[in-house]
Amino acid sequence: MPSMDEVNPEETRIEITHELFDLWLKAYGATYGRLMEMPAMGPMRERFTKLMKESPTSVNYFVTMMESMMDFQSVLLQAMIKTQEKMTSKIESDMESDLEGKPTKETFRDFYKVWFETYSETFKEFLKSEEFASDLSTLLSRSIDFQKNNRAILEETFLKPNDLPTKSEIDELTKEIYTLKRKMNELTSNLNKLSRRG
Repeated sequence: MPSMDEVNPEETRIEITHELFDLWLKAYGATYGRLMEMPAMGPMRERFTKLMKESPTSVNYFVTMMESMMDFQSVLLQAMIKTQEKMTSKIESDMESDLEGKPTKETFRDFYKVWFETYSETFKEFLKSEEFASDLSTLLSRSIDFQKNNRAILEETFLKPNDLPTKSEIDELTKEIYTLKRKMNELTSNLNKLSRRG
């Protein structure tokens, strides 16, 4: 077992956050996840079944977003630890050289410089990593699925029952209008050519 000096409280907090999130996922699967597997009954059965099929998309997006946030939290922690390590010895040497034992203006300037450079380097390394690229790809994919899911739910629960146009219907109409305009322009151009000949 590590001694108290070897234990890093920030790393412990990160581990606890990960453990808590894993527990939440397990609890979700055992409770609400099972509720969504129940068969629907009554007049709203078909609509309820569609909504329940779409629900995991929202959960997947939320889980991916939380995992991404935890990755950034870990990188932030690494940068903070590196900055602390770099500055500890410098501050101590500056305080020893100062007669009153207080940090000077230069100490704070140096701290800002080290802080800025360390955080920039740490985040650049993380943003160039394959892990970040993979996580970002998954997050974007699930974000698109989540938006499509929300649109489908909106159409099913609000637009269709109230006889309001859906996005697909508006897209079809826009396409038809564009085609008609193009044909009208062609006809007008042909009529102008014919009138010039006659």
